[in-house]
Amino acid sequence: MALVPLVTALVRPLVPRSLRPMVAEKVYTAQALARGGPATFTAVAQAWRPHVAASLLAGAALLATRARTRPLAAGLAAAGTAAGASIVHRASRRPAAAPGPADVTVLTANVWHGSADTAALAALVADERPDFVVLPEAGADFRDKLMPLLAGLGYRAWVASGGGRRDGYDVVLLVGERAGDVRVRRGRGMRLPHLEVTGGILGARTLYGVHPTAPMSGHGTTWWHDELALIGSWCAAPVAPLVAGDLNATFDHPALRAALGRCRSAAEGTGRGLVGTFPAGVPRWLGIQIDHVLVPADAETTRFEVLDLPGTDHRAVLARVRLAS
Repeated sequence: MALVPLVTALVRPLVPRSLRPMVAEKVYTAQALARGGPATFTAVAQAWRPHVAASLLAGAALLATRARTRPLAAGLAAAGTAAGASIVHRASRRPAAAPGPADVTVLTANVWHGSADTAALAALVADERPDFVVLPEAGADFRDKLMPLLAGLGYRAWVASGGGRRDGYDVVLLVGERAGDVRVRRGRGMRLPHLEVTGGILGARTLYGVHPTAPMSGHGTTWWHDELALIGSWCAAPVAPLVAGDLNATFDHPALRAALGRCRSAAEGTGRGLVGTFPAGVPRWLGIQIDHVLVPADAETTRFEVLDLPGTDHRAVLARVRLAS
C-alpha cells in the first residue's frame, strides 16, 4: 500500500486530464477494498456471482470442443452449474395480473450526488405518476431543483436529514396525491438518514426509503451488515413493510436474503430479477441489481421496470404492486 502514492504520482502525468477523476476514483476504490480485508472482498465478490457462473459455463463450452480439455470443461461446468443453480429463478417469469386502480406504485432512483438530470426525472414522474418516489443521494439542493419541474402534479417532498446534509449523503421522498394522508418521519439506525412513511394508501403498512452503507471498507462492511439486519427486523414484523432504495446488495448476498423475512423482491416472477441497475454505464446484462423495492410476500407485482435515467450511475426501478387487504 505504501507504493500506491509513488505509482500514482508516476502514472498521473500519462493519463489524459479528462480521465484523471475517473482513474483517481478507481484508485481510491481499490485502496478501500484492500484495507477492508476478507469480509469486504467477500461482500464485493458475492455481488458478481451470476457473472462468475456464466463465465464458468462459457469456458466449459469452449474447452469441451477438444478431447484433452474435456475433463477441465466438466469441472468448470460443474462449478458453473453449482454457482448458478440458485440464480435461475430470478430470471424466471410467471403470468402477472393486470394493473388495477388500487395498486401502489413505487419509483426509486439513486441520483448520484444530485447529478441526475432533473428534467428527465420530472418527465418520468409525470409519465408514471408513482405514489412514492425514493431518491437516494438526493438532498435539499436536489429537491429544490426538482420540485418546480413537478408543479401542478400534487407531489409533496421530504428530506431525510431535514436539509442538513449535502446531496449524496441524504434521501429525498416524494409522495403523490393518490397516496392520501400519510405520516412521514425520520428513521433511526442507519449511518445515512432514511424516512419512514405510514398511513394513507399504505394502510397499516410502513414504507421505508433507505440507502444502506456500501460494503467498500472495513467499517463500511460492518455498517452494511448491521443495516441489512435492521431491514430484516422490519421485514420480520407481523405486518410486512415496503422497503425501497439503493440497498447496495444483491440477492447473491446472504445478508440480504436473510433480511427478507415476510418480504420479497418486487422483481420476483417478472423475469427481470437479474437486470443490472448499477453501473448504468454498462449493458444491463453486465451490471448488478442493487436497487430494490421489497414488498410484503403476499403482495402481487403487476408491473416491474428497470429504467434509464440520464446523469446518474444507477438505473431507476419502478414497481407496481397490489397489497393484500
